[in-house]
Parts: sequence; C-alpha cells; structure tokens
Amino acid sequence: MRSMLGSMSLQLKLTFTFLLILIPLVGVSMFANHYSQGIMNVQISDRTKGALLTSLAYMEQIASNMDQQTLLISSNPNIVNIFRDIEDPLAPNHLYDIHTVQQQLSSLTNINGAIQEAYIVHGASGNGVSTELGAMRWPKVKEEAWFQQVVKSIGALVIYMPTSSPGGGQNLYLKDANIYYIRLLDALRDSPEPNVLIFGVNKLALQNMIQHLQTTERMNISLFYNHHLILETNPAAKMTYASDMFSMKESSGAWAIQLEQPKDEIFKQSERLQLFTYLTILLSVLLAVWTAWLMYIQIIKPLRQLSSAFKYVGSGELNYQIRHGRRDEFGFVMNGFNHMAESQRRMIEEDYEKELRLAKSEFSLLQSQINPHFLYNTLDSIYSVAVKCNMKEISEMVLNLAKFFRVSLGKGKITFTVEETVQHLLYYIRVQQMRTAHFTVEVDLEKGSESIPVLKLLLQPIVENAVIHGIEKCPFEGELHIRSKVHQHLLYIEVEDTGLGMPAARLKQVQEELSLLTSKLYRVPQESPASQFFGMKNVKSRMKLYYGEEADVLIESEEGLGTKVTLIIPIHREEEEYEAARR
Repeated sequence: MRSMLGSMSLQLKLTFTFLLILIPLVGVSMFANHYSQGIMNVQISDRTKGALLTSLAYMEQIASNMDQQTLLISSNPNIVNIFRDIEDPLAPNHLYDIHTVQQQLSSLTNINGAIQEAYIVHGASGNGVSTELGAMRWPKVKEEAWFQQVVKSIGALVIYMPTSSPGGGQNLYLKDANIYYIRLLDALRDSPEPNVLIFGVNKLALQNMIQHLQTTERMNISLFYNHHLILETNPAAKMTYASDMFSMKESSGAWAIQLEQPKDEIFKQSERLQLFTYLTILLSVLLAVWTAWLMYIQIIKPLRQLSSAFKYVGSGELNYQIRHGRRDEFGFVMNGFNHMAESQRRMIEEDYEKELRLAKSEFSLLQSQINPHFLYNTLDSIYSVAVKCNMKEISEMVLNLAKFFRVSLGKGKITFTVEETVQHLLYYIRVQQMRTAHFTVEVDLEKGSESIPVLKLLLQPIVENAVIHGIEKCPFEGELHIRSKVHQHLLYIEVEDTGLGMPAARLKQVQEELSLLTSKLYRVPQESPASQFFGMKNVKSRMKLYYGEEADVLIESEEGLGTKVTLIIPIHREEEEYEAARR
C-alpha cells in the first residue's frame, strides 16, 4: 500500500485520502438502502401472495359450485328419465320433454349468471338440447377427446378448456371463450350409452373475479388450470416489459394464478430512496474531488508546472518559459527557473556557434585541398601521355578514374538515380578489374527501379570491400552481382560476390557493430579511416541520417562461398524530393 501511494501524484493522493474518508458514509448508506428495500420486497411479496391465494379460493369455490349444480341436475330423475333408454331425444314423441328440459336449464342459467350456456348431449345419437340453440345435433360426439375423458371420470366433474390448435378438440359447440364443467348424466347408473351434462362459463366471468388484482395498466394476471393457460388480463404488458418484470405464481390444487408487473412500478418508492442515497454519495464524492482540486490549484499545480518545465528543457526546448502571475514563493521559484533556462540556452547557443564555425572551417580546408578542375586536368594529361606512349591499359584506367571522380565531385548533386549510380560505379569497377583482372560483373536492375534516386557513393564502399576483401584474395575468378528490386515502398539494392566470405565470428561482429547505428544515433565514432568496418559504418550512418529509421544495411556471408550486402531504402521521401528537384 505504501509503495502504491508513493508512486501516485500529489493530486491523486489528496483525492484518494478524501475518498477514504467517505467510505464509512457510503457503506452505511448502501446498507440502509439495501435493508429497507429488502423489507419492502418482503411486504410486497406477502401482500401479493395473499391476494393471489384469495383469487384461487374464488376459482375453487366456482368449481365447487359447478360440481354441486351439475351433480344436482345429473341426479334429477325428471331430467335423467327423459334421456334414459331412448334412441333419439329429438324424435317427435320426445319434443315436449326436450322442451321442458331446455326450460329448466334456462332457469338455471338465469339464476346463476356465471353460466353462459348449458347442454345435455345424448351419447348414443349425438343429439341434445342447448339453452342457446335449442335442439342440436352433434355427430360423432363420442369420438371427441373431452367426451372420452368424461366417460373415464365415472361421474366426477371434468373441467375442459377448448383450444383452437390443430387436433385440440375444437368443435362446433364448445367455444374458446368459455371454460366447460362436464359431468355424466345419471352417473349413479351404469349405462352402455352415457349422456353428458355441460355447463359453459364465460372466461370473462372468471376474469372479472381476478380483475381486482390488476391495479395498474402495466400489470398482467394469468390464470392456469392443470398448467394450461386459461386467460390473461393484459398480455400486451407482458410482451412489452418481459425483460424487466416482477413475477409471482401461486397454486392451489389444479388451479394456479400468476401476477406479473414491471419492477419499476413495484419498487417505485424504494427506487426513490435508492436514488436519493446515490445522489448523496455522488454529491459527497464530487465535494471530495472539488476540495482536492482546490488544494491542487493552490499547491500542486505550480509543482506540476515546474516538473513539466524541467522535462521540456531536458528534452532540448531551451526557449521554454513558465507563464504565471504568482507573487508567492512558487512565483519566486518559477522566475528563478526561467532565468536559469535562459542562461543555459545562451551558453549552449554560443558553444554550438563555435562548433559550427569550426566545422565550416574544416570543410573549407577540405574543399581547398580538392580542386576538381586541377584533378580532371591532371588525369587528362596522364591519359594523353599514356595514349601517346601506346599504354592502353594505363590510358583506360586513367580514363575510367577520371570519369569516376568527375561524377563524384561534379554537378553539386547529392543523389543520382539507381541507373546513374550503377553506371558511375562501373567506372570504378573497371579500374579494379584492370588492376586484379580476374572477376566478372553482372548488373540486374528491376524494371521501374532504375529511375529511383539514391544518395551518391553509397555502393562504392561496399563494392570496394567486395573486391579487396573478397574477390581479390580468391585463387579463382570471382563474380560480382549488382541487383535492384522494389517491394511495397522500399528499394532493395544487393551487392553480392563469390569471394572468400567471412567467418561466422567476424560476421557476427560486423552485424553487432552496425546494429548500434540508429536514426537517433547515426554518427560514426571519430576514428581513423583504417579502423575496422569504417566503410560499412559510414554507409549505414549516412542512410540513417538521410532516410530515417526504416533504412537499413543487411549482411549475409558464408566462409568460402561469398558475401551479400543488401541496402534497404525507403522510396517515398526520395521520390518527393526527386520530383521537386526536376520541377
């Protein structure tokens, strides 16, 4: 903990300290909120459970009432005897009796408002009587599932709900809007052709009995019998708020009732308390942060300004000055820093100007030592004497050497195209061929790479190493290959020889020395030209200085087989400068 605080800034330390002070307050507030919400949840659950159980008691009472009434009618001899032992209740000689039964059923439905309609169906013929339709014909009634269920119940009350799904028992008389209470007529007597008594109760009557539970428009009450849904008071609310609903389901026998309501309605009061708690916590946190910020403005901010100023000056921005209007101790320190930075800048600029003047003097001295015109005229004189004395080899060497120096020192250009570079290099190679006389040269420039400009004299040190350290010491005739190719935005130039190659240890040493040169550390140590790897270091340092970090020099070598050096040069920057120079 101590090490973590030590690595934090002062502003974070202050803020962290104030927040630690708030932890007990936040903890108590969260506990009180959670505790009160738990109590409210228990109370709501208890009240809801009691209301649901009361509604289930109503459903069971209706079922018990239907059981008594159907039992009373099914055992009434005046009705039972009419349907007993007859082939067709709709025969002309039974019409009066059937009318009497219809009147009795109609009286029952008028007394009991819950009963929507009543039927008596003769099992043998499928004919019967209805309070709404009068005489009715119900073909193949014995084949329907509900009828078979009633027969199997042996006089017990059967509660049946029609369904509109395929194969669900839907028929011409039983409606989806009703729930039916069915019992065998004359259940006490074993008859080979049973008759049934049917009471149809509209689901709206049941819905009216549980409608009092729905206290809001977003609540939904569902009634089930034997796990089958009978009705829903508000199915749209269930679909709309399905992802965030409070649900409670209670069962009693075959009946079950479920209440669903959005949580934001139920826990509205507790959410207000919770919101108030969160607002209090938020205000406390903001107050702590605000207090820490005030202290930061007065104490920490000037320290951070000083720290940033030291970083800027340390990175080389010597002109950086701290802008402030303070007149306290921090202002005195900031003014002292500004004076120190200004003095440091002046000292460095004076030293830099001295070094720059010294470098210009050295460069001027070097230029005065190399007079291109004097060099060209001298080489031309040697060439004329060699031709006059019929010294063909000397004249050709002098001619190629003159061309080489003329391109190297002339035109005031720092870059040449790949094609011009190779042509210039061939003058030097020809001189070396005449000197050693035992190697051949092969040039392969990929189409499109010839016009790409590169720094001059990049390849000459590499070719010189290949000839002097590789091919010249071979007992056999060697080969020198110069290739170029373009891949994406990079130009690859390869110089490969079939000379002696390098031992693995020396190759590793060369690669390690070159790896130390980067775009930020490109200067070659000030050593004599005779120091090892000076030429390769010079090439890579110039490339890093001019092309940046993407430029690189790769060396591959195998002792006895030869060496290959690959220059990797970014194209885009050179192309832009080359096009600008042409314009």
